[in-house]
Amino acid sequence: MKLFRQQNSVIASPASFRAMYEQNRLSVFRYIYALTGGLQDDAEDLAAETFLRAWKARHQYVGEAEASIGWLIGIARRLVIDEYHRKMRAARDLPVTLQRESTPEQTALHTEQKKFLLRLVADLPEDQREILILRYLLDWRVNDIARHLGVSENNVSVSLHRTLVKLRERWMELDSDHLSAIFMRKETTYESHP
Repeated sequence: MKLFRQQNSVIASPASFRAMYEQNRLSVFRYIYALTGGLQDDAEDLAAETFLRAWKARHQYVGEAEASIGWLIGIARRLVIDEYHRKMRAARDLPVTLQRESTPEQTALHTEQKKFLLRLVADLPEDQREILILRYLLDWRVNDIARHLGVSENNVSVSLHRTLVKLRERWMELDSDHLSAIFMRKETTYESHP
């Protein structure tokens, strides 16, 4: 009978886990931030939970320390999905409200465009959203994404191209209507009433 766990994992020691954390913490946060639609508090909480779960399971990790990002992204993805399902059950009928901006018009426009783009990305199917996030937010190469997802590089490239075309089309058809509606609403709130 063994009383102690064998430490075969390259990230089993506190020092090696800390090094892995320092190397991957920003990438994990960015990944979660994009998946959650740009909600910083949620992303921070889920990133912390990702590393807590990784710490608890560090003895089970098999692979090189440099490749641990794929393992961490898998943990993060499951946490984001669980959180999404929990929130959907808890708040199905709550309306989405936009925060009022008290900054100059250009800053407000930029903020609204960012929110709108994050909503467009959030509306994508999960596989397309993940490929976009890995490629453009985490700067992964196509071959790394393909290996992580277990698909061909061509599949990743074609998916990226089609998804970007779809996003561009949705942006063009909805952007002007969406933003003008927001600013028309703001202008009417500033009009004086006799």
